[in-house]
Amino acid sequence: MSSAAFERLKSGIGRASAERRVILSGKEMRDFAACVKATVGATSHSPISSSAIPTVFTIFREGEFELLNSLGIELKQVLHAEPGYSLRAPLSPSEEIRFTTRISSVVAKKGRSANLAFIAFETDFVRTGDGETVATARSTMVYREGVE
Repeated sequence: MSSAAFERLKSGIGRASAERRVILSGKEMRDFAACVKATVGATSHSPISSSAIPTVFTIFREGEFELLNSLGIELKQVLHAEPGYSLRAPLSPSEEIRFTTRISSVVAKKGRSANLAFIAFETDFVRTGDGETVATARSTMVYREGVE
């Protein structure tokens, strides 16, 4: 990766997306759980509906896309590499959460066919009612320099 391109990406470390707010309904939580075939907390008598499963935070990726766009990176130039979630408190239907995504690190590596940059994002999900952070999502995208 050219040093100028890498420095441009590195300058994004700490940059944050706009704050977003969302309220998940019980139906959205059940639909997501069904989509990923989640069974944690469910029984044959009681489907998941009273709290969010950890990976539901995957649907809130807008901040990552906003930050990639601000760096001049198109989606066709990236691969999603690694998601991770830290849950701190349950999220129930109809609770409003706010979230902001920030770039936490950028690491350059030489690939076989392209120069790569691993861009790590971190998103905190905060319940607006009490200000408690309910979860943190971490995600890494691999930028492939020169992919058109």
